[in-house]
Amino acid sequence: MLALSGTLSPVGAADGKWTISAVEESDGEPRVARIELTRPTVSRGGNRPTSRVKRLRIVRPLPGRTAVEAGFGFVLDGPTNLNLSEGGYEFRVSRGPEYRVIGGNSTIEKTSSDEHVFALPRILNMRQLGWTSGDCFVPWSRENLPIRMTAEDLHVAMAVANPVAREGDDPAKKVVELRARRRRHEEPPLSDPLWIGNDVNALGGLAFYGSAATGPDALATGSESEDPSETDSDLAALQLLARLASQRRDSSAHPLVQGKVAVENPFAWPLPVYLASDQVDGYFVLGDWLRLDRPITQTKSGRPYSTSNHRTAISLGREAEQIGWELLDAGFRMAPLAGSGDERGLHPVGYNRLYVAGESIDSSSSSSQPVESAEQWWQGVWEGRSFATNGPLLIANLDGKLPGHVFRVDAADPIQLRAELTLTVQDPVDYLEVIYNGQVHYSAKLDEYAKAGGKIPPLHVDRSGWALIRVVTLYENHFRAATTAPWYFEVDGERRITRSSIEFFQNWLAEYETYLRSQPDADLNAYAPFIRSARDFWQSRLQAVNAN
Repeated sequence: MLALSGTLSPVGAADGKWTISAVEESDGEPRVARIELTRPTVSRGGNRPTSRVKRLRIVRPLPGRTAVEAGFGFVLDGPTNLNLSEGGYEFRVSRGPEYRVIGGNSTIEKTSSDEHVFALPRILNMRQLGWTSGDCFVPWSRENLPIRMTAEDLHVAMAVANPVAREGDDPAKKVVELRARRRRHEEPPLSDPLWIGNDVNALGGLAFYGSAATGPDALATGSESEDPSETDSDLAALQLLARLASQRRDSSAHPLVQGKVAVENPFAWPLPVYLASDQVDGYFVLGDWLRLDRPITQTKSGRPYSTSNHRTAISLGREAEQIGWELLDAGFRMAPLAGSGDERGLHPVGYNRLYVAGESIDSSSSSSQPVESAEQWWQGVWEGRSFATNGPLLIANLDGKLPGHVFRVDAADPIQLRAELTLTVQDPVDYLEVIYNGQVHYSAKLDEYAKAGGKIPPLHVDRSGWALIRVVTLYENHFRAATTAPWYFEVDGERRITRSSIEFFQNWLAEYETYLRSQPDADLNAYAPFIRSARDFWQSRLQAVNAN
């Protein structure tokens, strides 16, 4: 199935007062949504306009108004009154990727008023299809996270551990209380389900989940500074990984209920050392380097990319993706994650999100039941039954198996696998691709894919490795795409490990050592054991190479 969305409709408002609200198009029921309201302005030199390009100034709700700011824009939570200066405005009303975006313009005149209700058309109900959306890392928020999640039709969020949490301060209890209060005041309902956790912490480019984040003391950098240096944080993260390794060796708990660790910043300088610890479970393929408020062309922290070649707004997103593929080719199996990240950027919660499927109804079908709890959702995350997106909706299976499945193959009996997918998009699409062991197995424009009847040539598997399906849009302000978690292939029980990927991380490690020696605040003696261990790890893995 292929669906395109996006409308443009002028709205005549009068007066300096505009009352706006949102409803579900199908039944007229009130909905919480997000609006980006901007006003074209022109820079001026003296009293005369200059020839500079038109800018869009985002409009905020009235001071004192209960409307919640949503990073880029603000929440429409029932009828919202705006007192606006006369002139022209542009707006975009949205409710996450499962609804069409309503875009248009409004002209405001003095001494008149108008009321407008935006009817939001739903494109797809992913949860009814067995897929539930979540944001894997959300900056801490005191009160308004449930409302902001509802404005994005988001069901799961893991927020940073509350630094001032009181005993009994339970996010689930707060959601129940908020639902009851909203019913009393006849306010639009919250998303259902709505599962919020506050059990993640960031340190040194890593995200520590659950028991892996063993409280504030475990995440202390050892520095008395309120703003510790990057090297302090990196060292603390390495020490915490070592502690976690010891806990995991001594623990008899099921792996799914132990604490987990994910690479939250794929550009972090110590990445090859983190990987060498063999304690990392996940990798953010979409994170806070992808923002709505502005394009980012270089990392704020971590290993910078060369600027010798021309960098565009999509460069950083593609580089994060490529690092993920190098991880796969180095023999790692890490669950892909997506989320807001630890940087408080001006983008809505769930903009980068992960859709997770429940377990298959039966072993021969890709159909799945929606998860029924936050615990089931996170189990699906770590098992890789997912796809990550900041736009397109990509439901795919390979030979009837959901992402994350491991195909075990006899070298004497190669297999043929067929990919099937359902794609729904709001933006024009550049291409759809099937990637097999880092190479393009199939690539097509959407019209080519449609002309072929939605059929993709079968994948001939005679080598160990992995495959994934991705769709990349033509959006220009940053990398906007969807990618499935990998499917894995073990031929005669062997994982794929390539020389080029091992050398990629060995070179990164050598650059990291040079970087540390250049930092006056780096405790080189404290780093030395971790660096030596990483060198040994990568040299040992080089001996296990079975592909180029």
